[in-house]
Amino acid sequence: MGGGYGNTARAFTLVETVIATLLLTSALVALYAAFSFGFGTLKLSQEDLRAGQILVQKLETLRVYDWSKITNGYIPTDLSASFSTNGGVTYDVGVKVTPAPVIESYHDTLRRVTVSVSWESGGVLRNRSMTTFVSKDGLQTYKP
Repeated sequence: MGGGYGNTARAFTLVETVIATLLLTSALVALYAAFSFGFGTLKLSQEDLRAGQILVQKLETLRVYDWSKITNGYIPTDLSASFSTNGGVTYDVGVKVTPAPVIESYHDTLRRVTVSVSWESGGVLRNRSMTTFVSKDGLQTYKP
């Protein structure tokens, strides 16, 4: 008297198993790619932020120089700065002091200062720069 249940085994076919494995593999590859992209973006953001800090730092030092130091080549033109938390990025810093491109009567008392930063990240050369103007009778001579 059998129980009426035949010998029917339920299982996944080979095709279903292969498709499930491919879907799981593609999901893991996509997850890895997302993490890799995120970490790369974070690294580039940190490097870019450090470049901005270097630019602002170099421009802010102009406040302590008097006019003769700005016009007589006292400011170094080629510098190097580093950022060591992400593999030791080295920044090349350039400072250029030129006469201001104005034709007004005060053109002899005005200089244009451009600070540029370049570094290599991921095999790509990256550049940032800032420009400001410095006047002879500016903040350096202010006395409250």
